[in-house]
Amino acid sequence: MSQNTLTLENGITAVLLHDSVSKNEIPDHNIADVWIINHEKPWIVKQFLQSIIKHPDPHVYLKPVFLQKNLKIAYKKKKKYNLRHLCDGYIDHLHLDDRVASVEFILHFIKNLQKTEGLHSNEILQKTLWYYYSRNKKIEFHESSDSLNGYPYPRIESYFSGQKESYLSTKEMLTNAYKSGFLNRNYADTSHLCHKCSSGFLNYREECPKCGSHNLQVRSLIHHFRCAYVASEDHFQKGERMICPKCNTELKNLGVDYDRPSKIFFCKKQDCRHEFQKPLIGVHCISCKTEQAPSELKVEKIYKYEITQKAINEIIMPHSIG
Repeated sequence: MSQNTLTLENGITAVLLHDSVSKNEIPDHNIADVWIINHEKPWIVKQFLQSIIKHPDPHVYLKPVFLQKNLKIAYKKKKKYNLRHLCDGYIDHLHLDDRVASVEFILHFIKNLQKTEGLHSNEILQKTLWYYYSRNKKIEFHESSDSLNGYPYPRIESYFSGQKESYLSTKEMLTNAYKSGFLNRNYADTSHLCHKCSSGFLNYREECPKCGSHNLQVRSLIHHFRCAYVASEDHFQKGERMICPKCNTELKNLGVDYDRPSKIFFCKKQDCRHEFQKPLIGVHCISCKTEQAPSELKVEKIYKYEITQKAINEIIMPHSIG
């Protein structure tokens, strides 16, 4: 047994992988039951975890992999990487504690795998179902700014390159698996996406209905009780005083001389200067710069998925002896 191998609870062996992570080299899966990552640089850790996920050998991509809890602060600086969702989470001071039963189930599942040749026609679906079944977990999204729509499924998206491909390919795979009866799904949220690039990073802003500019100023409307004149506040402002432009009376007391019934928008574009009460709402896509109306956005439902008995019978158990 390697001198770097440690024996944890219930005789489960573990190895620290700092050097392997630094080199992004997958070690021999036989060196220990559990791999523990103790590298402090989150980007390097992310690359290594993605290499594990993409590895063709189930002894590697199903291996129980943990992050050391004392590095959590360093990893949180890059929260968008979703590191804990690319592995089995954190352990504290190399103690598995309440993880023993789940680790033993994973190791039992890996040990009893057979006939890994002739996988399901969608290899990524096969690997995904094996992984989540061995963890007894739902397939869930995790909000992140490091994704196209803000609702990635981090482990699945690691199989693909680029934000758009990751989003589209993951969505297609999960939807097809649901339609084929391999997954059940439960509604979790609704997302509004750019109709052109499917980005969820959108800027909603008021726009001038005359020229379309979004350089607007909000002003209060003034209603003068005595003569019933209504106009924006700037029409009444005379230095430090407020004078009604219709009857030339000074307005002194709010609620006695006048009130502010509502607000009005003023377009600051030099060749427009339009005043209006109801602006249009425009949507600017941060990712592809497309301008669109809210009605043009793609509306997408976000789901949590669960493995069905059909998937267990047809995709998982045929490859396992127990």
